Amino acid sequence: MTQAARQSGGGGGHEGSAGASGAGDRSWQARIEVAFERWGRFVYRHRWSALVFSVLVTGWLVSFLPRLELDNSTESFLLKDDPAVIVYNAMRDQFGRDDRIILAVEAPDLFTPEFLSRLRELHRAIETDVPYLSEVDSLLNARVTRGDEQGLVVEELLEVWPESPGDYRRIRDYVLSNPTYRNALVSADGTATAIAIRPETYTTLGPTDEGLGGFGAGDGEGGADDDEPVYLTAAEGDAVVAGLLDVIERFDGPDFRLHLAGALVMTYRLNQAMMRDFSVFMPSMLLLMGIVLAVLFRRVAGVVLPIMVVVLSLVATIGLMVMLGIPGSAAVQILPVFLLTVGVCDAVHILAIVYRLRMEGACEEDAVARALGHSGLAVLMTSVTTAVGMLSFTTAEMASVAQLGFLAPIGVSLAFIYTVVLLPALIAIFPMPIPTRGRIGQGLFPFETFLVSAGTFAVRSPIRVLLPASLLTILGILGALQTTFSHDGLDWFPEDDRVRRDFLAVDQDLGGSISLDVVVDSREPGGVYEPGFLQALSRIGDEIANIASEPIVVGKVVSILDVVRETHQALNENRPEMRRIPDTREAVAQELLLFENSGSDDTEELVDSEFRLARLNVRVPFVDALVFPPFLEKVDRMLEKTLSARADYEVTGLMMLLSSIFDAMIRSMMRSYAFALLAITPLMMLILGSLRRGFVAMIPNLMPVVAVLGVMGWLGKPLDSVTMMVGAMVIGIAVDDTIHFMHKFHRYFEESGDLEMAVRETLRTTGSALLFTSLVLMAGFSIFGLSEMSNIRAFGLLSAFAALVAFLADLLVAPALLALVERVRARSV
Repeated sequence: MTQAARQSGGGGGHEGSAGASGAGDRSWQARIEVAFERWGRFVYRHRWSALVFSVLVTGWLVSFLPRLELDNSTESFLLKDDPAVIVYNAMRDQFGRDDRIILAVEAPDLFTPEFLSRLRELHRAIETDVPYLSEVDSLLNARVTRGDEQGLVVEELLEVWPESPGDYRRIRDYVLSNPTYRNALVSADGTATAIAIRPETYTTLGPTDEGLGGFGAGDGEGGADDDEPVYLTAAEGDAVVAGLLDVIERFDGPDFRLHLAGALVMTYRLNQAMMRDFSVFMPSMLLLMGIVLAVLFRRVAGVVLPIMVVVLSLVATIGLMVMLGIPGSAAVQILPVFLLTVGVCDAVHILAIVYRLRMEGACEEDAVARALGHSGLAVLMTSVTTAVGMLSFTTAEMASVAQLGFLAPIGVSLAFIYTVVLLPALIAIFPMPIPTRGRIGQGLFPFETFLVSAGTFAVRSPIRVLLPASLLTILGILGALQTTFSHDGLDWFPEDDRVRRDFLAVDQDLGGSISLDVVVDSREPGGVYEPGFLQALSRIGDEIANIASEPIVVGKVVSILDVVRETHQALNENRPEMRRIPDTREAVAQELLLFENSGSDDTEELVDSEFRLARLNVRVPFVDALVFPPFLEKVDRMLEKTLSARADYEVTGLMMLLSSIFDAMIRSMMRSYAFALLAITPLMMLILGSLRRGFVAMIPNLMPVVAVLGVMGWLGKPLDSVTMMVGAMVIGIAVDDTIHFMHKFHRYFEESGDLEMAVRETLRTTGSALLFTSLVLMAGFSIFGLSEMSNIRAFGLLSAFAALVAFLADLLVAPALLALVERVRARSV
């Protein structure tokens, strides 16, 4: 018997499946095993029909792949019906996009003829060469509001190009002294200027051209009506940033340093990292699987057939994902490697038994049928528990995690279906030579004696195993209590990454690259005209700046107040002391009317058409979302105190979305862990036919979770939107080996009544297979270590570590617990 083939049990072939029902509680299992054997014969005899059906279904799903989209936008992390997303979309509908792209330009002197000419060329190149833009603002077209004998004049700063040194000096003095420009278009120290780029709010494709709808609909509109406008799609957003990067490449230089920042820039960088990682992960994973299968089977068919099955099941899953309109995301990124890792184990379970039976002289049809009868139920049970573990993510409040929870069980199910449909058909179509005895699984043979010895030691000395295991578990729990959470996209990239350096430069030069928006409802049309309302708006801006503390620093506050004050100053002989709010409602209304009649549309993104709503835009640096919730709580209390008797308000913007993501991440983790535990524990009891053994079996499966959280806590590594998924996923995967171990232990113990013999026989027949599948899991997850994103690398290494702990727990802790429990039960009888 081959070492890998023993993973699903010892004994003979068919006798070990349908015939060895033993105790009465195994009758249902025996019937299922017989059904699998009959299914194997059916597929073998209808091989071409099974192949054609598999190819047609796969081909149909693959046809959707060209429509795959990636979306890592900030709002895509949350569910569409999340209150924060609904408020954010309402704000975008009213005032346009809040996530302007900032292009900072650093130079020794901003007010030389050479620099301003270069800036003009850059500004025009952006307008002409970059798609999907609504507006581009720079010093070139900065708003100048002044009064003359004819009344109010609103014009552009460089509408008349300067000609003399005196002209350039006057421009310098005006720009550096204008509070509207400070940290908006020019840094406080005058060493950098900004080009503010506003993409289109809505897609140019139109509602009827919007991809596939559903999960993949643009940036996330709630309740898609055919006549409802669709926000700029992820692909269009990427085109904007790609166009900007092309322009930057042409203009960037030693005395004209360019730095790009903004939400769309971060989304683009995440999408690019995903595509790069995918191009590395897939070949690496396929090569790794090929090497492992070659070592195990040492035959071409043993390598090619499992890889064909898992690759087809993977592309079918991704095709289904695209068909359902689910975009690729940082969370969904783990799906391909996960499915390849899990799927190859399914295929090996069946193929190894086929090879063993062929060596024993069985004909090919009998070998296929008996292999499915022997291992089909075990593969089904492990697929169910893995799917349930991943299904726990559907309870998440984070959209990408919930989508993974929806897709992964489908992928696991497809991997199982392809294994029991396509694999037998391929074996039947491509004749399999009888393998040489002892050749298959030879690579794992040296470990069998060690595994049996380790299990025997655990049974004979359970306290010597459980005491250190308990101490390590307590240590893990203490570490887990120190875990923190984080959501900092910049920290995922290397310190020398251009995007990370650019964001830091923009934050330093111009005070911030993301925004907080407060939308204040005056409760009546024209309410914005009230001087008291405007004074309250002014106090809000000042109070938010006072509340902020490192690392949150308010770089700029923009509101209708800027227009009101500069208009009032312009209409009062441009005197600096008149840069204030007028004293009467009528004066405010009249002056704003004059401003609008001047031809400027700048009020559109600050107030609504009825002058009932006013928007306060606060720009802050891009920092870890960990610090946003307490800051926003203080802001909310201040707003309640300031506005409760005068107006209503909503707090939104990218900061609010990031804060909501942070809160959702914590709740999602707790829900997914609880769901996985509560769903899988009854399944274990059902599969093992015993409440007691079901509980005992779950203890080793919790140890990897405690170990992972403990390591992260002691090392000071925070949980983020990707690493938070390790625990629930590991619970679903770890039980696979436990099921194989406990399932066979139950059979041998019922037959012999000898606990030590049952453990020895279980490890002799399944130990090598447990080692093989654990090695595959560890190696597969380690592939994530090749990612350029630190959170993906951490996810892979933590998952590999969890797989190792799970294997050791099954090898040592499970036998020790069984020995202790059975001895206690024997004494009580």
